[in-house]
Amino acid sequence: MTTPCENTSPAMQRILALLARKSDMSASDMSREAFVGVTTLACGGYLKALRAKKLVHVSGWRKTRKGFVTPLFSLGDHADLPRPRFEDEDRDSAGLGQIVDALQRFGAMTYLEAAQATGLSPNTIKNARYMDVLVKQKRIHISAWRRNRAGPMAAVYSAGFAKPADKPAPLSHAEKCRRSREKSRVLGDDRGIAAQLARF
Repeated sequence: MTTPCENTSPAMQRILALLARKSDMSASDMSREAFVGVTTLACGGYLKALRAKKLVHVSGWRKTRKGFVTPLFSLGDHADLPRPRFEDEDRDSAGLGQIVDALQRFGAMTYLEAAQATGLSPNTIKNARYMDVLVKQKRIHISAWRRNRAGPMAAVYSAGFAKPADKPAPLSHAEKCRRSREKSRVLGDDRGIAAQLARF
């Protein structure tokens, strides 16, 4: 497909006239106001051709929930503005909001409990680092630590910004042995009580 010349194409002329009046326009903005299809602008190569002729340039970026993914165009021969880095502080999604809402409604939770309360996948919360992102955004904080029977300490999160709770030191070998003996004793007591009840 041959891209038309800006001197003979009415669509190209409408785009340039629009950018002469307004700057920082996305492809969808131009499509709506210059009456040119978005696919014609982007996939049809109109914007690429105008940039190659140094008639327009990327003058900014529009942030969406997924990042700075939408280039904004202005008239003139200038260097394209590079895409900004998208930091954790910039992230947003429905899932992040659901976690904050759940913590406000139900109180402190681990990420697994937050998954259960929101219906989100625990893997999504963990792999997308939702809890870390919300902590960086100061929308939640670690209010406590819960020692699991097996595995690492689990962070307990609360809504709002506050000083995070200090993470306890890991158990020493002696403490682990003592906890294991205590667990065995409790289980043994439970079996003894069950055996006594079975006699009745």
